Amino acid sequence: MDLTKLYYMEIDKLHINEGDFDLFVELEPRQKLEFLWDAQYVGLEASILKQLEKLDEKKLSFESIPKTVVTDFEVGHTRLCVTVYNDIMYLNSNSLKAIRQFISKLWLDGHVLWQVKNTKKTIYDIYKYLKVYKVIGKGSPFSEN
Repeated sequence: MDLTKLYYMEIDKLHINEGDFDLFVELEPRQKLEFLWDAQYVGLEASILKQLEKLDEKKLSFESIPKTVVTDFEVGHTRLCVTVYNDIMYLNSNSLKAIRQFISKLWLDGHVLWQVKNTKKTIYDIYKYLKVYKVIGKGSPFSEN
């Protein structure tokens, strides 16, 4: 008995429809080999279900989802909306003075910020002024003395 024929995968006989091929394209190279092996020896449907389960486990990792924090402050008589997403801080207010006061407070608290220029307002930025800063790091607080 020839063992090479026993392990020979007959790819020519395997039919993968368009929807299943979309799944196949999303797989890593190693997973593609596993998919083809399982499709040949376990069955196409079982192979698809196995890979879908692995993709679901991979996509449900909440550690990879960036955290968004939205907070509204009242600075004097003005509202200030602060949105932090992926270390980018969006400050939206009707008062530039309120934004400057908030940035000054963050700076004195030890936050190192870099202003992102030429950013466009979105439909969520309801106030007149928008300033965007990248949070580079946090150090020790500064003293005004």
